[in-house]
Amino acid sequence: MCSNRKGFLCMSIYSVINMDIVGSRELTNRVEIQEKLKNYFITLYEDYKNIFVAPITFTLGDEWQLVLRDVKRSYDIFLLIKTFLLKYNIEIYCGIGIGKISTKESDDTREMDGEAFIYARNALISAKATNTFYNKQLYTKDCKIIINGPSTTSNRIQNETYNEYSIGELEVAVTADEDCLELLDLINTLIQNNEMIENNTTDKQKQIIRLYEAFGSYSEIEKAYPGYTRSSISRKLAASNYFLSIHNKEVVKSLLNKYVAVFK
Repeated sequence: MCSNRKGFLCMSIYSVINMDIVGSRELTNRVEIQEKLKNYFITLYEDYKNIFVAPITFTLGDEWQLVLRDVKRSYDIFLLIKTFLLKYNIEIYCGIGIGKISTKESDDTREMDGEAFIYARNALISAKATNTFYNKQLYTKDCKIIINGPSTTSNRIQNETYNEYSIGELEVAVTADEDCLELLDLINTLIQNNEMIENNTTDKQKQIIRLYEAFGSYSEIEKAYPGYTRSSISRKLAASNYFLSIHNKEVVKSLLNKYVAVFK
């Protein structure tokens, strides 16, 4: 349980998101980008203050850290930051850790610690391991995000004696662990497939997607931009797998909710 007030020790499940810029040392406008990011993070925090534990913090160099109460929004928040930086042709690595926090909530992410932070650090390391032949979590170069979570080999099964459980209880516990393993693997696989879809979208398709999201219908786009026809809009959205991507994101949110529920 958690009071959601700073200074109180919490036993809830959190999401810790660590991010880093790809090839940050090669940026010629590094200071400018950092300043733009700082301003963007202020806006992002204000817009989603209800799900953030603390303001976004720069930790090491070009790395920054987010702590969320609403785990299911983790991928959404990553995508918002990714989209912002793509305007400057900048890519990011992302490691998301799901778990408990062993300290009290704080307005500074650097004052908090716990398993969620450890999983996030390890996930970021894995996301940066670009050789997909050796990387056992990433299977495509189009994805630079990994989610890690609590071990699904239950500590209570390992550490407690068998006579404290009936055979039925043990079977239920082991089954729950196996389901959880499959669930986290499924979430990462779905995200990797979605990243492949989005990273292979052409500029023209992205333009149509932005218009569709702004106007909400083919007819409204046609009114504002007579050069586009309903059929051309439809073809570009279909070719980009836009609606599949939207569906994937909703499924990721639902699966993250189910994953968290296992540990509550």
